[in-house]
Amino acid sequence: MKLFVTLLSAPLVAVIARALMTPQYQDQSDQLDTTRYLAALGEASARNDLGALLAAASAILYVATALGLARIARNRLGMAGAALSVVGAFGMFAVAVFALVAGRLAQEPDRAAAAALLERLNTAPVFVSFVLALLIGAIGAVLLAIGLFRSRRVPRAAALVTGIGGAGLMLTAPGPVLSFVVGGAILAMIGLLWVVLGAQTRESVAVGTL
Repeated sequence: MKLFVTLLSAPLVAVIARALMTPQYQDQSDQLDTTRYLAALGEASARNDLGALLAAASAILYVATALGLARIARNRLGMAGAALSVVGAFGMFAVAVFALVAGRLAQEPDRAAAAALLERLNTAPVFVSFVLALLIGAIGAVLLAIGLFRSRRVPRAAALVTGIGGAGLMLTAPGPVLSFVVGGAILAMIGLLWVVLGAQTRESVAVGTL
């Protein structure tokens, strides 16, 4: 039961959070469409704030998920993947904070000034570090999957699904397509559930053979 909670809490909360958060709409240049984003936030600020808070909680919980997977893998790849996944969790947390800040700006009466400020925040050098953290986290998810795959302590297919889901969880964190954002979290949840069941089954078999 403890393993179940440790591994599945982060993606479960992420599914709920990302269904509530307003996607960070992008324009034709793949840049944040601040006008559309703020307009959408203004219509559902309370829902977005709740989603952003849950996303921040999910990022924190993901640290426990990554460490739990590393303990199952019991190899260097798993440990390296967990370390990189923690960096990715920081990126996820930063995205959640950005969504909260954007929600506050959407309440400002001067929408043009709010859009200009949001644009500056989105293009600030520090924002690049958040994106880089998410990319590092995606690499960490892949390394964790390889570590689980090589450990033979869980079904190999479960390891692959977990890696794809974990990487998707990182790469889709900002949006904007809701189906991809929620889909990444759901895929991670499916993979992790499979890992939990596989690990418990193999542990039971090992104990039974003693």
